[in-house]
Amino acid sequence: MLREIGSVRQDSDRGLRRWFQDEYFDLFVWLDAAGTPLAFQLCYERNRGEGAITWNSSAGFVHDRVDAGEPSPKRSMTPMLRADGQPPYFRIYNRFLAASTACPTELRAFVIERLREYRLALYGIPRKPRRARAPRHC
Repeated sequence: MLREIGSVRQDSDRGLRRWFQDEYFDLFVWLDAAGTPLAFQLCYERNRGEGAITWNSSAGFVHDRVDAGEPSPKRSMTPMLRADGQPPYFRIYNRFLAASTACPTELRAFVIERLREYRLALYGIPRKPRRARAPRHC
């Protein structure tokens, strides 16, 4: 269940930042002075192969994988985001629906709506499911 992290460092150029976290997700949401969401970043699979779906109104959606750097003390250990194709969308979406029930209603609805837009961008407009035909008997 996502819980809000208090005392989040703020970057005044990007708006007010709020942070929600559980064992699977980190959700960062940036808000304007009126409390309207400007952008979000949903990081998933925090403890293994972490990825991030980022959205803002000017750039749209981006999916990245977190490159944690190399474990050697002689190499870079700074995590960096690297472009990474298509995320496991339905797993992320369904898990977010369950994990976000304690988030503020308006923020949760905002992220869910953006994730639905992302699904349309990834897969196109889904067709209505076909009705199963009854088997023909000879």
